[in-house]
Amino acid sequence: MKTLTLQINLKTGKYIAILTFLVLTSCSEYSKVVKNGTNEQKMALGNKLYEKKDYVRAVTLYEDLLAFYRGKTESEDIYLNYAYCYYGMGQYELAAFHFKNFTENFFNSKHTEECSYRYVSCLYLGALPYELDQSNTTKAISEIQLFLNQYPNSIYKDFCNNHIDELRKSLMTKSYQAAQMYFKMDDYLAAMVTFKNTLKDFPDIENKEEIEYLIARSAYMYAKNSIEEKKEERYNNVFAECKEYYRNNTSAAAHYIQVQELEAKAKVELDKHKKLNKIQ
Repeated sequence: MKTLTLQINLKTGKYIAILTFLVLTSCSEYSKVVKNGTNEQKMALGNKLYEKKDYVRAVTLYEDLLAFYRGKTESEDIYLNYAYCYYGMGQYELAAFHFKNFTENFFNSKHTEECSYRYVSCLYLGALPYELDQSNTTKAISEIQLFLNQYPNSIYKDFCNNHIDELRKSLMTKSYQAAQMYFKMDDYLAAMVTFKNTLKDFPDIENKEEIEYLIARSAYMYAKNSIEEKKEERYNNVFAECKEYYRNNTSAAAHYIQVQELEAKAKVELDKHKKLNKIQ
């Protein structure tokens, strides 16, 4: 058993030594090429690293090559790989910049459509998840639509339509979550307005019935917490929102009974308010 363990340890040590040697040799080769290599050597090693998806080291070599080959034929392929390095590293903002720059500098390239798509794809990826700034999502949708207008028969058409669907869902979620946040903060007017805007902007939203209930509930809470001078007007708005809910939903709807209860409470409280203030 001890002999077997010793043999295993010797083999393991041998493999580690070989691996270490290869890594050090590779690093040594890379350092030499970066510092003193010819452009041909940098190109060969850069492409080799790119194929191995070692984008971090490849991008450094491509930067040197772009400076040397600026304005020359070789710069097109170098810049294409350079942009894809940032894409591969998940640095979508930088990748988007370089893909767009490629389309502007190499507009006759066979890769123009491809890079145009990669540009909008980076905007799509950079706009996710939905918690991020809404302006990024809006810009991504706009740019994807421009791509589809420019390339209506593109092989990337289905991907773009899927991107737009996902981004619209993201905007929808952001809008709904914003309204929920206002409601939880007891800012019922802001909640009511934002819920209404959500329905206006996304009429096909799945939880439409729930939002219509939350609009009525927000209106009720807004009226209930109002100063006396504003209560009658705001309770009347509660009745209007309840009426709108009934118009769009049947008695089998999930929140139908709750809306009826809100309406009943609003009527009782408005009557109390009128009696207290001797309003006819």
